[in-house]
Amino acid sequence: MQKIDKSRAVDWYQTMMTIRDFENIIDDSNKKGYLHGTTHLYNGQEAIATAICSQLSQSDLILSTHRNHGHAIAKGTQTAQMFAEIFGKKTGTNGGHGGSMHISDPAVGNFGGNGIVGGNFPIALGLAQALKMDKSEQIVVCFSGDGATNEGTFHESLNLASIWQLPIVFVVENNQYAMSSDASVMIAGSISERAKNYQMTAYKVDGQDVFAVNDIFEKARQDLANGPVLIEAVTYRFKGHSRSDSEQYRTPDEFFNWEDPIKKLRESLLTDYDVTSEELALLDEKIYSRLIKEAKNALSDEAASLPDDIRRAVYR
Repeated sequence: MQKIDKSRAVDWYQTMMTIRDFENIIDDSNKKGYLHGTTHLYNGQEAIATAICSQLSQSDLILSTHRNHGHAIAKGTQTAQMFAEIFGKKTGTNGGHGGSMHISDPAVGNFGGNGIVGGNFPIALGLAQALKMDKSEQIVVCFSGDGATNEGTFHESLNLASIWQLPIVFVVENNQYAMSSDASVMIAGSISERAKNYQMTAYKVDGQDVFAVNDIFEKARQDLANGPVLIEAVTYRFKGHSRSDSEQYRTPDEFFNWEDPIKKLRESLLTDYDVTSEELALLDEKIYSRLIKEAKNALSDEAASLPDDIRRAVYR
């Protein structure tokens, strides 16, 4: 594993803490009734989006899932606008009309979350084909969960991506559960092995280790010269699937089998990079204070107005 520059490792820490604190504030706001609908939180999976998006340029493109906040933050979407979007405000990334699952920000290459499981795979094909036709150096990263790999769109898209030799890295975040369904009883064989059926290079990596994910994605990007690549990042979501999830399908003991990616990085910063606990505490306070202020300001913003066609359908 290559030695990472100290400033980059600290940047990773800041991104991962921003994602964790953002999600916790959204979770608290949801419980207080400050937002409509549900949320799908990224707690526990922060290392994946952080390591991968840190290697992308602003012009590289990502597609996400219903669990999209972490990807958006790591790609550069502003958290103040994300709060406003989730709270249904005009100042949101999408005018308050997309909500938690559909945050998009094309200006930074974030082509958005998708509430349809597996719905982003065909879109990734179209974007990558357009880049190839334009002879662009840009790439597409398509994030998904383990449950999406049982959808027909996954297999169809991997097949076409390989045939057309498209510049796509498919990143499957195997967080062990598709809603309440255990991946071990829902997926025959290995997710990474499935890619070999489509003559595609595949990797399996510890998704709780930001350094390992970084190394694998660096290899994957180089491999794109020979066609699309799939990465299975083995991870674990620390929160339930969504707000309504009672989590009766798993026990609290499971959490002790999984490392916290932020704690793992923190320990490395303290032991390997000569960063002090006081420095990290100051960073923690700075990040949390900024996010709390942004959330409070977003709550006071003007609510999004319904488009005329929707207003007529709702109020007729």
